[in-house]
Amino acid sequence: MSRQKTLPMKELISLSRQLALVIDSDLALYEGLSLIAEQTKDKASKQFTLRTRERISKGSSLSEAFAKESDVLPDFFVNMVSVGEQSGNLIKVLNRTADTYEKDAKVSARVMSAVTYPIILSVLMICVIILLLVEVLPMFGDVLASLGGTMPGITRVLMSIGGFIGAYFYIFLAAAAVIALAVIVLRQTENGKAKLDAMKLKSPIRRNIIKNIDCVRFARNLAMLIRSGIGIAEGVAMSATTMSNEKLKSMARDAAKKIEEGETLKSALTSLGLFSGLLLRILAVAENTGHTDDMLDKAADNIEEELDARLTKLTTVLEPALIIVLSVIVGVVLISVILPVTSIMNTIG
Repeated sequence: MSRQKTLPMKELISLSRQLALVIDSDLALYEGLSLIAEQTKDKASKQFTLRTRERISKGSSLSEAFAKESDVLPDFFVNMVSVGEQSGNLIKVLNRTADTYEKDAKVSARVMSAVTYPIILSVLMICVIILLLVEVLPMFGDVLASLGGTMPGITRVLMSIGGFIGAYFYIFLAAAAVIALAVIVLRQTENGKAKLDAMKLKSPIRRNIIKNIDCVRFARNLAMLIRSGIGIAEGVAMSATTMSNEKLKSMARDAAKKIEEGETLKSALTSLGLFSGLLLRILAVAENTGHTDDMLDKAADNIEEELDARLTKLTTVLEPALIIVLSVIVGVVLISVILPVTSIMNTIG
């Protein structure tokens, strides 16, 4: 029986909503899971639902059944279902979880939308440059040589670069494939993924975006956990599992340990370096007044707005910058062709 690593985000959202509806309608869980499986189009999701139904029929609770699907469900989702069962607020917890996942999906979609065009433009730019250097410029070079023209220095340099790329093109492709494979293999190991994620945080462009994304996830999930009756330390540890960067995830777990040892939420989160000083100060006040969950939600909204502004600024600057770079390179190639042609025309004239 085939299984996927984890259910897609949209499947988790749909499952949360449907389970909340089944429980709220007083429909038997076994029957509800059967109905959910019937209308699920994704084969892996359907098989997962049927396996869960089978465990329910044998007396397992929903959280116990989900706990056996660690290769399909994220730990955070399983923990939230367990929290809902223990607190007697499973319907509310499932709906809150779906809301949180939906907001997370919107943030991810905005990030993907912001970076897709620059990536496509960069790939096209590289392809155009390679085509000009490897194919177009040598053709003009042959024509110029047949006419007896003298190659200017810039033309000779560009033709040498084009010749080098053409001669070793397959080696470049093989090296790129090896690097990509090495990254994939590294990400399969805990230590390798941690090293790669630590490198991402050193990138001046990606660092703040990655921090903002994980910070929004962390704050929203922690707010939901606190509302569900989970203690601060346990909530911080559980929220850490939703963070995508292993380095930040490890730091969040350390913060949870510090809270267990008696530190305040503000003090522990300061070590993360994710929140601004103002938000940390507000959280300290909220912790004393018992409104930590509300302030975490507001902090998440604030950081999300900052992320939107950062992405907008990045795309606003990056797209024209790439176009300018491409234009300059194409211009240099054209000049390297025009100069010898002009020289020949002057000679003939």
